[in-house]
Order: sequence, then C-alpha cells, then structure tokens
Amino acid sequence: MIKVIRQWTSKVILIALMLIAIEIPPMAVNFALRYSKTNQLIVDGFMALFIGLMLAIIWWAHRTYEAYNQLGQPAGIKVGWIIGGYLAIILGMDVLSYLNQLIYHQTETANNAALGSMLGHNEVITIVFCFSAVVLSPIAEEFIFRGTLTNMFFKRGNIWPKVVLSGIVFSTGHMSTNPISFLIYAYMGMVLAYVYLRTDDIRNSIAIHMINNAIAMYVLLVQVI
Repeated sequence: MIKVIRQWTSKVILIALMLIAIEIPPMAVNFALRYSKTNQLIVDGFMALFIGLMLAIIWWAHRTYEAYNQLGQPAGIKVGWIIGGYLAIILGMDVLSYLNQLIYHQTETANNAALGSMLGHNEVITIVFCFSAVVLSPIAEEFIFRGTLTNMFFKRGNIWPKVVLSGIVFSTGHMSTNPISFLIYAYMGMVLAYVYLRTDDIRNSIAIHMINNAIAMYVLLVQVI
C-alpha cells in the first residue's frame, strides 16, 4: 500500500512539475513585450529563450511519454478521426461559448484575450508566438496532457476516466474565469484524449490541436492587425 501511494505521489508531482514548466516560456514573451518598441536585440534574445524552453519541454514530455506509454507503437494517422475530432471540438466549443456569452456576457475566454494581447506589438514576437501556438504548443501539450497523463493513471482499458482526467487537468492550464469557460477547455481536452486513446496514435490528437490553434490564431491576428 505504501509503495502504491509513493508511486501515485511521484506521478502527481511529475505532472505538477510539467504544468508549471509549460507556464514558464510565456514569461519570456511577456519580458520581450516590455522591449517591443525600444530594443529589438533584447526582444530577439527573449524569443530565442522562449523557443529553447519550448523545445526543452517537448523533449522532456516526449521522454516521459515514452516511459509511460501503454499503447505500444503508433497505429497510424487516421484522417477521418482528425476531421471528426476537430468538428466535434468546434461544435461543442461553439455551444459552450454561446452559453458563456449568454450567462456571463463574455465574448471570448480570458485565455484567448491574453493570447491576443501578445500579438501585433512586434513582428518577431508575433511570428514566433504564432509558430509556437500552431506547432510547438500542440506538440508539448499533447505529450503532457494526452501522452503522459492518460498513460500514467488508470489501466489501458479504462478510457473514460483517462478522458475526464485529461480534460480537467488540461483546462487548469488555461485561464478560466467561470465554470463554463473552464468547461470549454476541459471539453477540448477530453475530445483530444478520446481521439488519442481510440486511434492509439498521439499524432492524431496533435494534428487536431494544430488545426484548432491555427484557425484560432488566424482569427486573433485578423482582430489585432
């Protein structure tokens, strides 16, 4: 019993450290924004640091994912699942966003508002941040919230506990100001987890995440540029 408790405790601590780590790179962007109009060299340095931190997190998360992987070798990319998963995310999040606006009068989540505030101030910051949002962040987050988290807890056949856990923990990494905005990201995380677990290939959830973020970033860019 003590051994089991220690194992679960170490797993919880590891996930907590990953959640903290994924929040660190954006700090470099915030520092870069302070010099966006005055010192381009400092901006470039902070953005290089940002990319370096993201790559380090991806490496760490991938190594951890491989250590806990219950699903074996990737089963292959499933285009149908990618399209279906993305459509499920869009439909569900549209309904939840409508409820968020109806009940809490919020036209966008605090997370999207924070992302939008980082765009349009400096060309280098905008380009690097968009690249990270579309490519680096989906890879890092999928390895953490789907690849590591869903394999670390519960047995292989227990899909739904894994799905729910992934969605809840994923949403804690995004800014939520009310229960519905929390559900928006929890729902997205659960769909991504379901696709990953049903297809046995994390590349499918990564692809969905990339598509979703690419369209979201395009919408934000249109608003600020």
